[in-house]
Amino acid sequence: MNPRPPLKARLTPFEKRFLERCKTRGLIEKGDRVLIALSGGSDSVALLKLLRAVQPYLKLSLAAAHCNFQLRGKESDDDEAFCQALCQSLGIECFAKKFDAALVAAREKTSIEETARNLRYRWFAELMRERGFNKLATAHQRNDNAETILFNLFRGASLLGLAGIPERRGDIIRPALHLTREDLRNYLAETNSPFRDDSSNASLDFDRNFIRLRVIPLIEERFGSKFLQNLSRLSENAAELQAFVESHIEKLSRRKGLSFKNDSFDVAALKRLTAFEQKELFKRALAKFGIEPSAQALSRLAGLLNAQSGRKIALSARVEAVWKKDRLMFVAKDSSRPT
Repeated sequence: MNPRPPLKARLTPFEKRFLERCKTRGLIEKGDRVLIALSGGSDSVALLKLLRAVQPYLKLSLAAAHCNFQLRGKESDDDEAFCQALCQSLGIECFAKKFDAALVAAREKTSIEETARNLRYRWFAELMRERGFNKLATAHQRNDNAETILFNLFRGASLLGLAGIPERRGDIIRPALHLTREDLRNYLAETNSPFRDDSSNASLDFDRNFIRLRVIPLIEERFGSKFLQNLSRLSENAAELQAFVESHIEKLSRRKGLSFKNDSFDVAALKRLTAFEQKELFKRALAKFGIEPSAQALSRLAGLLNAQSGRKIALSARVEAVWKKDRLMFVAKDSSRPT
């Protein structure tokens, strides 16, 4: 991280609005040590330049982290070299790491997208812990949020799944989420800032690319250019609802019989709740066992309450839910449950 923050330079109107947004939303505070996820693409380069511009006003310590997943041969290595050179020109330390993403995906039987995401955030967490960063800034923007909402919708997400990408989750912040991809590219053009184009972004083999390249343009052609704005408003409303639900369920979980003490609930206490409340409590129970809270799993758990004592359902290969006397118990078949 650069020991001497740069002198204050005059901010452009766009940079001033970005600074004001960061301050009013409480995303960044004075003295924060921010690690920036840098791919070399237009979004992350724009975020890097924006944070570098406001750095002296917030007395930030900045560094960047680049993941080379070695999926595109020389192109991947050129991305890494570009990020290193860019950060050096800005006086920002750049951490880079190579991953054999294809090998890991084959071994863990996960998609390349999921594998890369897991490797990326795992390494970012390690860097933050080892180097003392307190914020991780990613370059997600309004278009990404729209793609995520539609992706969740097509997969059968619940109402709360329409919240999309949160502006902040724990120590992860997304200061550019209110901006569009066009906003960021215009900023790069105005500041004569080069960036890298990932050729895989043009492949329709990936669902998110298909949504971005085919679905959204078709919707905008039919219904106008306010689609992203309206979807963003829906996302904000869903996020507000999600915050309310989280607060309500947190209070519920402190009631007698609903605290999931000893990995079980009181059946009578559950039956006094609405189906929605039951499922929200079940989500937290499943998370404790590392099980995806699918709509099917939640419906089966809620349906179990309409059966009778002694019934049970399998939730995974190693966990089952059992109605035993007055308790609905979650039982691990072995000792491999994460703690």
